[in-house]
Amino acid sequence: MGLLDLLFPRRCVSCGKFGNYFCRRCTSKIEFIRQPVCPVCTKPAIDGVTHPRCRTRYTLDGLTSIFRYNGVIRQAVKLLKYRLVTDLAKEFIDLIPFSFFQATLNNQQLPILVPIPLHPSRLRARGFNQVEVLGKILSRRLNIPMRTNILVRIKKTIPQVEMQDRKKRLENMEGVFSVQNLAVKELSNMTTLLFDDVFTTGATLRSAANILKRSGVKKVWSITLAHG
Repeated sequence: MGLLDLLFPRRCVSCGKFGNYFCRRCTSKIEFIRQPVCPVCTKPAIDGVTHPRCRTRYTLDGLTSIFRYNGVIRQAVKLLKYRLVTDLAKEFIDLIPFSFFQATLNNQQLPILVPIPLHPSRLRARGFNQVEVLGKILSRRLNIPMRTNILVRIKKTIPQVEMQDRKKRLENMEGVFSVQNLAVKELSNMTTLLFDDVFTTGATLRSAANILKRSGVKKVWSITLAHG
């Protein structure tokens, strides 16, 4: 046990029990996504592949989500948004059975992980991007590279969690992203795996996929830890 563990002992993010951020009792209640959905219409889809009827030139090609956004998962996501807890991020990623990624990775050519960025003003205020922190750990786990110099957030928006209306959420994400340092030739034979913590309406991921594909990226798949 290290000094930090003595000074700031780990406690379950849900029930407060000392030991780990995810105690055995709360972990046993975690719900995994057993039926993947289409990222456009959110109806059941084989392996999360976008339905042919939902597909356009600029839509996401599919979605892989791991957990239901409730209980200890919801508590962990909220804590990570406002506190940089690297050990918590690692424990979070360690909860994921590798089998959840096998179908996704087997169907992708030369995948790279691209985390959804924060607006610069929000990044300055918070001091870190929790999606990027989680992404670094996930990229090492999956043994695939992560790129943070491709997607840029250029429009400051109202946090999606503060908006209940689906139509307003979609409008809120219009024109939010731009692409920089994008070597289209380099990425043309690769699959961009857009990574975010939570999928709700999918507006954020769809907006990011749209600008990537309009910039020449051929295939964009989305990965999220939770689906709420």
